[in-house]
Amino acid sequence: MKRPLLLPAASGVLLWAAFPPLGLFPVAWLALGPYFWFCATPRPWGRVVLGHFLFCLPFWVGVVYWIPGVLETYGALPRPVSLLALGLMALLLGLVQLPVALLIQGVGRRSPLRGILCASGFWLLFELVRNFVPFGGFPWASLGYTQVPFSWVVQIADLGGVYLVSFLVALVNCLILAAVRFRDPRFGLAAAAVLLSASGYGAYRIHAWSPPAEGVLPVAIAQADIALMADQQHYATKYFRTLPRLFDEAAALGARWVIFPEAQNPFQYEHDFYFRQFWEDRVRRAEVYLLFNSTSFGESDYYNSAHLLAPDGERTYRYDKTHLVPFGEYLPLRSLFGKTDALVAEVSHFAPGERIEVGEVDGVPFATLICYEAIFPEIAREGAAKGAQVLVNITNDGWFGNTAAPEQHLLMTAVRAIETRKVVLRGANSGFSAIITPTGAILYKTGLFEEALVTAEVDANSYLTPFVRFGFWPCHAVIMVTLAFAATAWRRPKGRKT
Repeated sequence: MKRPLLLPAASGVLLWAAFPPLGLFPVAWLALGPYFWFCATPRPWGRVVLGHFLFCLPFWVGVVYWIPGVLETYGALPRPVSLLALGLMALLLGLVQLPVALLIQGVGRRSPLRGILCASGFWLLFELVRNFVPFGGFPWASLGYTQVPFSWVVQIADLGGVYLVSFLVALVNCLILAAVRFRDPRFGLAAAAVLLSASGYGAYRIHAWSPPAEGVLPVAIAQADIALMADQQHYATKYFRTLPRLFDEAAALGARWVIFPEAQNPFQYEHDFYFRQFWEDRVRRAEVYLLFNSTSFGESDYYNSAHLLAPDGERTYRYDKTHLVPFGEYLPLRSLFGKTDALVAEVSHFAPGERIEVGEVDGVPFATLICYEAIFPEIAREGAAKGAQVLVNITNDGWFGNTAAPEQHLLMTAVRAIETRKVVLRGANSGFSAIITPTGAILYKTGLFEEALVTAEVDANSYLTPFVRFGFWPCHAVIMVTLAFAATAWRRPKGRKT
């Protein structure tokens, strides 16, 4: 292996280090430089493809290293097969983003400098593509999520979503690389100006402005640590002893709204008379709202649903999860696979809901994100656009075990709060439960695999951010400018350095 191939491999390792478990977020500002350098330097196409996958494999295998554990524990797959699945997943995600390397190389063959400067726009383009492809999208570990600890910079997400943050980080990588490779300090000054501008905007959003509060809501989040594979006695204990105890404690502390997480629940609200009566009666006595997770049923389908009981014990809201987990909650291309089961045996073939639903608690509209939905910006955006003044994320991250995945998931959920400027109430079965402010600050964070109760008074607001109003249009504008700038490279003689 020749030394240039070490550049993309080093980039893959550095970018992995920017995400949990290491979480070295400053590394992200330099991590892509070697990869962009490699791709922008004219070389045989085969070497470009090889280098690209040498970048993708260490990055993706490092970030989603927890996948084999899920498949072995809950899918009963042998270790070699689960490792093979991880490798194939990394290759598939690398294939989705392969056009980034090819586009940079194509421009770089005409002008290496322009290839470098276009790289951030190409990166943005295919992060957007990955939001929808493959199998409905897998936007896990987008570059912008590394900057959640850098609270000033990540605030620009309210302008164009997390992918605008990704572009900013990639752009600074490009400018620093151009300054080093072409020994031109102007690019270094431009990188500093970009970073300072974003930081200034973020500082203003955090310290000088906040969305006007239109209501204060006392809430409680119950974390029950319900096991994924247990006997009936365990579930009976959790649903008829542990959760009632936490519910009563929350009501005694003055909560008007109690939130239970997504969790394994063999007691189906619509079909189990005793379970339904137990909780409806308890809600009536406490005179508080209760949001909980339970399977719902249609004529021939069943759904992963959130239900809201009002203080009179009546159900006033039901939301059926619209974006399901591929190979977990449903099997993509099922007609090709026949009757093959989902990889995770405990989850079957749910049907997706048809629309985002907005409910109300004491006159405050809210929308629910169930588990996986929290990693898709457009779902939270639609809830806020429909009038939700608070967002709720109920999730069951127990599948991941004691790995970095729950922390990764939490960081992604925090950006949904920034994009919409809404408080996010996060109820996680095994943790991390938390309350996330409109600036992305994570408060009252629980531990993993513990029973806990989080209580707080949260502010509701109806403010609509530019992202909620206009969606990804700032990102689309960046991509169009990038493509136009890249096109000018083809008017230049081949092989020019600038």
